[in-house]
Amino acid sequence: MNKNGKRKLTILTAFILVSMILTACNTGEPAIDINAQKTGFAQTAEVQATMTAEAVPTQTPTPELTPTPTATATVEGNTEETPTATTETSTNPTATIGTGGTDSAAWRANDPPDNTVFSPGEAFTVTWTLENTGTSTWTTSYYISFFTGEQMGAEEKIYLPYSVPPGTNVQIAVNFVAPESEGTKQSDWVLKNASDETFYSFFIVVEVK
Repeated sequence: MNKNGKRKLTILTAFILVSMILTACNTGEPAIDINAQKTGFAQTAEVQATMTAEAVPTQTPTPELTPTPTATATVEGNTEETPTATTETSTNPTATIGTGGTDSAAWRANDPPDNTVFSPGEAFTVTWTLENTGTSTWTTSYYISFFTGEQMGAEEKIYLPYSVPPGTNVQIAVNFVAPESEGTKQSDWVLKNASDETFYSFFIVVEVK
């Protein structure tokens, strides 16, 4: 065998030896299972996704507020108006004059006193004392007037003899004649201002026998 043939034999032998060595090394390593790797990757990804989902706090949905309907009451046929406050009228007779004052009076005395006895047809005089308890001044245009009961011959209207400021008294004398019939007789009178407005009443009671 010439030199070239020996060289080729040597190279071939070396190639075979290298191949055998490589084959021996490869048989010691386990074969890689591609499908198993894919399954492992998928399981790992699933576990990571689950852990991530548990780590993120769950958002609680905010409930929507439902508006409460407003109840509107409808009254059918209600034609009444709002009542207007009114001022009660005093039971005491008073009168307001143009100057802004108020007329008011109070009985203080009468002479003779009530239930004095007179004979039928006897003349007598009754003097009333009245106090001005208002805020106006009674002028001589104020007067007393017979109202009801037994007039006993007295005048229908008698004017005040002088002006009466608030807080002062006036004495008014009236002439009477006892009636012919016997019994208890009452004569009712009223006090009026210059506008003919009644603001006080008073009386006298006598016995005729």
